[in-house]
Amino acid sequence: MECNINVSILMPIFKVEQYLEKALDSIFSQTYININYVFVDDCSPDASLQVLMSTISKHRIDTNKYTIITHAHNEGIAVSRAECIANAKGDYILFVDSDDWIERDTVEQMVASTEGGDIDIVGCDFIKEFSSGKMLYCQEDYAKTCIENMLKCINYDIATVLWKLLIRRRLFDNFHISPINIGEDYIMSIKLFYYANSFSILRKAFYHYVQYNQNRLSFQLLCSINDHIKCVNEVECFFRDNKMYDGDVEHQLLLRKFNIKSNYILNKKLFNPNAFIKIFPEAKGIWKEMNYSKKERFEFWLAEHKLFLLLKLLKR
Repeated sequence: MECNINVSILMPIFKVEQYLEKALDSIFSQTYININYVFVDDCSPDASLQVLMSTISKHRIDTNKYTIITHAHNEGIAVSRAECIANAKGDYILFVDSDDWIERDTVEQMVASTEGGDIDIVGCDFIKEFSSGKMLYCQEDYAKTCIENMLKCINYDIATVLWKLLIRRRLFDNFHISPINIGEDYIMSIKLFYYANSFSILRKAFYHYVQYNQNRLSFQLLCSINDHIKCVNEVECFFRDNKMYDGDVEHQLLLRKFNIKSNYILNKKLFNPNAFIKIFPEAKGIWKEMNYSKKERFEFWLAEHKLFLLLKLLKR
């Protein structure tokens, strides 16, 4: 195929020494030729930077093909992503997390799906890999249009991650990346689909999403909840500012808000009925139209009626 379209593969790196070489092998072994790479080492406390350098040497990657940015202090994933994007030279961007890996023909097939560079965003499926060796194929319920996919992102009807998307680089020029370390890709996914004009679906799982790295930010539970609250608030402001806050958007946001606040009832480590009442009070009662179990629905009813003693007895 023609290789006139340049692709930047972007990889923030932090505390992934045992996973990184496989991730790098996968991006350095692509069947597509016109690729450059941007790495941000976010002051990783392990040997990740050494693994990066040795793997670059192993694959004999030319120095003009990659950029490495190193932080003197840990800045977080949002800053690292922003620096990756700022240093990207490609027509398109592909994020690969440093503990995951991709199939050898990922870039080739996704570039082909841009129809010569006419398509703004290309999406694919992915595979979850577990420590047991189990693999789960995840087929995304993509819509055909960007606006429909934007709506699907609001309540995670499609995964709001960047790594399953090949994205036209200039779309990122429309907004600043929020300094939120958990869920920043949620905000970006919604904004990217808002600004994009065209979307193409590639029905193959090119991306392998590793589930057993305990250092992932998503394992930091309380911080994750607080950041997701900030993310939803920012997304709501974005829709209001852009005159997109209609009934469909409002309803999807209410569903997302309740899924966040439900953690204060359903998760034993976060159990806090007062926080459940306080956070997103506008989402009260929306659980009645959601797919929760009878027990969970009863717990929500008790919480909303402030029958906290009964609720605590039930949770024992």
